[in-house]
Amino acid sequence: MKAKKAAPGRAKLEKELKEAIQEVDEEGLLFLLRQAQTLISNARVERINQEEQKLKGARKPGGGREPVQRDTRAAVSIEESDGGKTIFLNIGKARKVLTPEEMRRIVRICYAAETKSEALRQLFTVLARERKDILADALIGNPDNPLLEALFTVVRQTYTLKER
Repeated sequence: MKAKKAAPGRAKLEKELKEAIQEVDEEGLLFLLRQAQTLISNARVERINQEEQKLKGARKPGGGREPVQRDTRAAVSIEESDGGKTIFLNIGKARKVLTPEEMRRIVRICYAAETKSEALRQLFTVLARERKDILADALIGNPDNPLLEALFTVVRQTYTLKER
């Protein structure tokens, strides 16, 4: 994905990035590549969502409500099968299987934190510790990733926290 004509600010940033790369180890390069892929993916999803909104605007209102998952800015959805025994998390381009206990833990985090940003940090920490595969496959490198925010939103729209 290249810009048609690089702005002076962009050219300067590209030069600084090329210089900085010389000092980054292989693990750091992998992290930067994943971050770049996430940015590109999010930009594509955003463009698709904007085009979809334009098409919806051209249609007459009515005709039913869309599923919650399509209302988020990033591509996140949750599907239950086998009577809730298996949970599929679609996050970015990754499709992951969760146990009901793992999903309950995610739901508790999304409801128990005092703020949304705290919940996102906790989600990232727990996933980094227990399900690194989700973060790696979805190209999530930090708690500020839009996919984590979309996960938070979809979880809160899909599940309620049961009192014990």
